[in-house]
Amino acid sequence: MGDYRTTTGEAAPIAPRERKRRLHRNLAIGGCLLLVLLVLGFVIHVDRTVLATGYVASENYAEVRPSVEGVVAEILVGSGASIETGALLARLDDSEQSAQVEEARHRYRKLEADIQRRETELTENLRALEHEIGIAKLREKNAASKLSRARDLQARGLSSAASVEEFALQQEVAAAELAARQERDPALPARELEGLRFELDALSDAITRAEAQRLRREIRSPLSGQVVRYEFTKGEFVRPDTVLYEIFGGARQILKLRISERYATRIVPGQSYRARLAPYRGLFSTRFRGKIEFIRDIIQDEGGRTYRTVYGSFDAGDRPVPPGTTAEAKISTGRLCLWKYLFGLD
Repeated sequence: MGDYRTTTGEAAPIAPRERKRRLHRNLAIGGCLLLVLLVLGFVIHVDRTVLATGYVASENYAEVRPSVEGVVAEILVGSGASIETGALLARLDDSEQSAQVEEARHRYRKLEADIQRRETELTENLRALEHEIGIAKLREKNAASKLSRARDLQARGLSSAASVEEFALQQEVAAAELAARQERDPALPARELEGLRFELDALSDAITRAEAQRLRREIRSPLSGQVVRYEFTKGEFVRPDTVLYEIFGGARQILKLRISERYATRIVPGQSYRARLAPYRGLFSTRFRGKIEFIRDIIQDEGGRTYRTVYGSFDAGDRPVPPGTTAEAKISTGRLCLWKYLFGLD
């Protein structure tokens, strides 16, 4: 094979052997680079996080819902107010229950007056019966005495048999009247009073139940703290699943977060988080840090989205963070190699 010559200054073409050598070298370099990248992908680990949203709450926290459904009749406390345990926040319409209470009380007072009247009558009747029995005993004794004297006179021939018969009849009548009065049952009116008192106790229980139904329409705070009122208006129909207020009590603050049910199994107590709060977002936003302390076991549903609630420690430092401040957080759930992280492998 002859030599390749040129007069224009062009570079000589690469020989086939040299071309193969370069190709092999490039493949080797590329393979080494791929191997290095593959190894780095297993060596390099990145943080795995779960996104969560929520707000700052207090250590003592409560959601206030009505215990029964009804129409809001009165709103007594608004957002920002400081209240004590048992304070009346709002009231549902209780006109029907109040009417039932008043009706039961009216029946109670009426029956109570009837019992007092019957007790007075019973006392007077017992006195009258004792008096009548006493008089009947005297009449029977007098009739028996007259009959005895008449028989003595008859024996001496000073009285007729007809007179004796008349006195005997009078004695029998007096004895019958005495027996009739003694046979009266004084316990019968007492048993009647006992039945009325039982009815009075039943009315007392009815008043207690009606009053309890009325009190269930009073919405009171379960703890002391600061109030955040939800959006509801007078005249609105609310149900037991309607949140009307949130109460934040206690000096210590916590972060209440919602985790999608999909990632709920990744969260355990002790994991750290970083959170951004709405008032401190911006170019140089402040990040707050803490740890997950408690996970609620109940899966909740809102708008077709299921989630689990978790609670984390929170320290605002010297920054003012009122309860209810919204937050976005990233919860660290461990570290993954780069390849698992990129391809979403758990």
